[in-house]
Amino acid sequence: MPENDSKTTHFGFQDVPESEKAGRVHGVFTNVASKYDIMNDVMSVGIHRLWKDAMMDWLAPRPGQRLLDVAGGTGDIAFRFLKRAPSAQAIVLDMTEQMLVAGRKRAEAERLADHLNWVVGDAMALPFASNSFDTYTISFGIRNVTRIPDALSEAYRVLRPGGR
Repeated sequence: MPENDSKTTHFGFQDVPESEKAGRVHGVFTNVASKYDIMNDVMSVGIHRLWKDAMMDWLAPRPGQRLLDVAGGTGDIAFRFLKRAPSAQAIVLDMTEQMLVAGRKRAEAERLADHLNWVVGDAMALPFASNSFDTYTISFGIRNVTRIPDALSEAYRVLRPGGR
């Protein structure tokens, strides 16, 4: 049995083997992808929008910046970023392709597709060069990461000096 199989991590209100968490998260978000944005509104009574706007106020997006939105799902954070800095570029990375598919459709409808790239990937092993982004966000997706310290190390690695 590999060493990681004996380690556990949180999944909702239970502990699960690390080796199972990603599959469980993927299963949940595959099932809800087409209705995820509506679910966020209902479950938070719309308050998630206020939190995201406050994050954008703090990030203060500027023209030409590069954003990496990890566990970005349907792209809500990236859309807000691009609306504040239209000449910026954003990459939305998520482990669930169905979430990205839903986001692509919305990006086309909102005419933001030219400034966005969508990548299936893992927060703990980002497929990007070091020092390549001005801004990194993970938002609520941090709760779905198996090993949070690994994801935060990756965030630091891909951020440019002085990045947020």
